[in-house]
Amino acid sequence: MKSRFLRILLIINGILIPIFIIYVLGYVLIEKYNDYTFYNSGNSNLESLEIKGPKYEIKQSSLIGIPNSENYIVAEYKKENDKYGILEEEINLPYEVPKNTFNIIFLDKEFNQIRKLLKNDASIKSMFISNTYLSHNKEMVNKLSRLSFYIATEDTNNDGEINNRDQHYVYVSDLNGENLTKVSDRKVKQYEWVNENKEILLNFVTENNSEFEYGLYNIENKTIKETKNKTKEK
Repeated sequence: MKSRFLRILLIINGILIPIFIIYVLGYVLIEKYNDYTFYNSGNSNLESLEIKGPKYEIKQSSLIGIPNSENYIVAEYKKENDKYGILEEEINLPYEVPKNTFNIIFLDKEFNQIRKLLKNDASIKSMFISNTYLSHNKEMVNKLSRLSFYIATEDTNNDGEINNRDQHYVYVSDLNGENLTKVSDRKVKQYEWVNENKEILLNFVTENNSEFEYGLYNIENKTIKETKNKTKEK
């Protein structure tokens, strides 16, 4: 009886053990396959977390005090969401506008809105206040009478919106945002205030990138004097 019982147990074990091994191996292979498709398929579960709402939020910067003025400015800008709705806060340096700024609000000393810089929202890639960091030189700060901006008002790349990928040009305005004026229709590589904030030195874009061509813009008479000779990069 015992030997017969043992033979039955051996037969059962011989059937069940392979089945159990096949089950375990199959389970492991299925889990590996699911992991692979999760990380490599374009339809992974993460896609279900995508935000279907607007791709950006409208935000405002902190107050920026204007040197030699009682006025303040606040930049309005678009803060892009990633596809999972995560917003990363930016650290904005003093006297600089955030990325994707589309307008600037001017406030008086009691924080009442005076005006907006642009009648229609556009793209303001940068703002430059001359001698901002020379606060110890009060004489230079007291001569500050204009603000300068790098602005795009047209959708030059035809992507359906005006943003920082469009062509920008140099503009100047009074300290309260009035009299916004385009400095030149020519493209510039860079610009800076010179001659005690009375002129702006423009470094123009040229057909040959190895050449430099400059111009001086006088903010009082609104004229520009271009250099006669082109300087070649060494």
